[in-house]
Amino acid sequence: MTIVMTGATGFLGSRLLRAMLATGTAPVTVLGRDGAGQPLAARLESALRACGATASELLRARDRLTAVPVDLTLPRLGLEEAAHRRLAEGADAVWHCAAAISLVGTADTLAPVNVTGTRHLTELAEHTPAHAPFVHTSTAYVAGGAPVGTGLSFGDAITGYEQTKQQAEEIVRDWADRHRRPALVLRPSLLATEHPVPETAAQQPLSMLGAGLRTLVEQAPPLLRRALLRKRAGVPRVRLRLQGDPASHLNIVPVDYAVDAMLRLARLPHPPGSTAYHVVHPEETSARVLITAVGEILPGVELALRPAVERPNLIESRINPVLANFLQRDWHSRADAGAPLRDTLPDLPAPAAVDSAYIRAAMNVRLPAPR
Repeated sequence: MTIVMTGATGFLGSRLLRAMLATGTAPVTVLGRDGAGQPLAARLESALRACGATASELLRARDRLTAVPVDLTLPRLGLEEAAHRRLAEGADAVWHCAAAISLVGTADTLAPVNVTGTRHLTELAEHTPAHAPFVHTSTAYVAGGAPVGTGLSFGDAITGYEQTKQQAEEIVRDWADRHRRPALVLRPSLLATEHPVPETAAQQPLSMLGAGLRTLVEQAPPLLRRALLRKRAGVPRVRLRLQGDPASHLNIVPVDYAVDAMLRLARLPHPPGSTAYHVVHPEETSARVLITAVGEILPGVELALRPAVERPNLIESRINPVLANFLQRDWHSRADAGAPLRDTLPDLPAPAAVDSAYIRAAMNVRLPAPR
C-alpha cells in the first residue's frame, strides 16, 4: 500500500514529503504536473534538494517515490479509467496538499485547482480502501473569527484564496459525510522558515515580502539606495509611513513545526466524518515586530505605522501594496480559534519563537552592501 500525495513540489508539500520519506517506510506516489521544462520526477528531486534533502536522502527517495503526471482540473485527473482505479485501490492514504495560492487572485482564477481539483481528488478517494483517510491541507484563514474547535465552521472570507479554500473544505466534508469515511482537514497559518530558500524554489509569504523589498531597493536611484541601506551618524534617516493597523497581529508558524504537527495528527485515530485542526503558533506576532524586522533590513529608514497614508511619496506608494496583506488586517483574529495543538498533541515540541530576528531570516533577502 502507498501514500498518494499532491502538492509535493510546493513549499509545505516538499517538506511534508521529505519528512514522510525520512520517518516512514511506505512508498509515496506523487501526483502533479510536468512543467518548467522538467518532468515531474525531476521537479520533485529539485524541490526536495531545495528544502535541505541530502544526496543520501535523494538516493533513498528514488526507491520509494513514484511520480505520476496528472492534471487536477480534468476528470479522473486526466488518467485512463483503469490507471485511475489502480491508483485509488493501492492507496493507504490520500494527502491533498496542492493549491493555487495567491493573496490577490480572484475566486474564479483559483477555483479550477482549489475547488475542482479537490473534487477530483475526493472522486479518486471514493475508490480507496475503506480505512484510508483523506488528509486535506487548507488554511487557518477560512475560519474568520468563528470558534471552530475541531469542527468546520467558517467566518467571512476576504480573499479569493480564502473563498476557494472554504469551498474545498465543503467538498471534503460532503465526501466524508456521504461515504462515512475519515477526513482530516489541516489548517496552517502563515508558514515560514528561517533557513535559506533558493530563489528558484517554492516560496512562502515572508520570503515573497523579502523579494519585494529587494526589488524596491534595487530599483531605487543610487543615492536613495545608499540612504536606505546605511544609517549614518548626524544624518536623518529616510522616514516612511506604512499603512496598517498598529494593533494588528499575525500568526506565523515555522514550517518544520507545522510538518511535525501534521504528521502526528495524521497518525491519530479519527472517526468517520471531517475533523479540522488549526496548525498555528501558540503565540501571535504583533505587526510591530514585522515592522522592526523590516527596519533592521533597511537601517537607514525610520518606519511609522499609520492607519492611513495621505499623499504617499514614491517609496511609500511602492512599499505599501507589498505590505498591505500583512498589516491592514488582523490575522490574529483569523487564526487563534479552536483547540490548541498542545491539548491534542501534548508531546509536540514547542515551535521556535517568531521574533524580529526570525522574521528577518524568513524574509530570505540579501541586499547589496551600501557603498
